[in-house]
Amino acid sequence: MKPIAPEIVERAVQILGTEGISEDDIEAQIAVLVSDPMEARRLIDWIPEAFGIVLVAHLGDLVLPKQFSALNAKGKEQLFPFTSEPIFLLALQMAQVAYHNGPSKSFQNVAFRSSTVRSADNLLSAGGSLDGAVCSGPALIGIPAEVYSAHTKPFWRRLFSW
Repeated sequence: MKPIAPEIVERAVQILGTEGISEDDIEAQIAVLVSDPMEARRLIDWIPEAFGIVLVAHLGDLVLPKQFSALNAKGKEQLFPFTSEPIFLLALQMAQVAYHNGPSKSFQNVAFRSSTVRSADNLLSAGGSLDGAVCSGPALIGIPAEVYSAHTKPFWRRLFSW
């Protein structure tokens, strides 16, 4: 997996935080930032999840996720630690700064796109509480497990393609 420059992630955050932007415009603008469609998908999917986790962490005393899942080519779910996705780690740092320093509307626009915030909102709307809740990590749909599994195999397995 090719690393993505922090400047690219920052620009994608700005695009995702734009008030009233359509999905088509997001996809078109982020596609201009990177040449690989999978990199664009990772930016579009992961940045909101990082912002969402930062937001939800400030809404209650809950257990935050440490991993995410993705389906492999055979349709089997695989789990990966968040450290497997460098975009998430960069976006998480940016989200923490944005949460505390603003602008808050832009932060909210990004965070409200996340599955984590949608799940928390569903729980709160049903009269539940986030205190004591256990938050599960996102289940990726548009990014296959193979994007991550190739990088989580031990070095010797990658050498011999097992």
